[in-house]
Amino acid sequence: MRRAGHLTRKLAIAAAAAVGISVVTSDAKAQSLLDEVRLGVLAHSIESGQSEGGADINVEVLFRRPSISYRDALANFFLRPRVHAGAAINTIGDTSQIYVGLTWDLKITQRISLEASFGGAWHDGPTHGAAPDLYGCSVNFRESFSVGYALNDAWTVYGMIAHMSNANLCDHNSGITSAGVRVGYRFN
Repeated sequence: MRRAGHLTRKLAIAAAAAVGISVVTSDAKAQSLLDEVRLGVLAHSIESGQSEGGADINVEVLFRRPSISYRDALANFFLRPRVHAGAAINTIGDTSQIYVGLTWDLKITQRISLEASFGGAWHDGPTHGAAPDLYGCSVNFRESFSVGYALNDAWTVYGMIAHMSNANLCDHNSGITSAGVRVGYRFN
């Protein structure tokens, strides 16, 4: 078990992120850069044989796409992802992450969308030693996949799965795969 103060620090970081989001969303100029805010709960480390557990509180912001667009639909899709930044704070003191990356999304129907993301994550989990789950590097790759259902123009519910690992670039690579549900609010 980790120190008792560890969870307190993580919750303080999550609270600071929530306050930061509310401050950003109250500024009209910042709102023009901010596209969507998401909040959710993820089951932590869902793969069998992992020693970590609990739930992660997930907070994420996505920024608007670049204003440039391309005539080719494929180029427009691949070259205009949204930048995201977020945190997954573990509620029982296991590994938490702060991450950034790019998100590509595809609208399948008026209400259903698919998205994939890729980026990097800094985590506070063990990298070396005798812990059953080790992550080798403090900074690892992070990717995710989501299916979204738009309730209306502003609110979307997402089912998602996310994975963080070092792609065997560092010693030890337990990796963490988490899955859960998030709610997103899109600014119009």
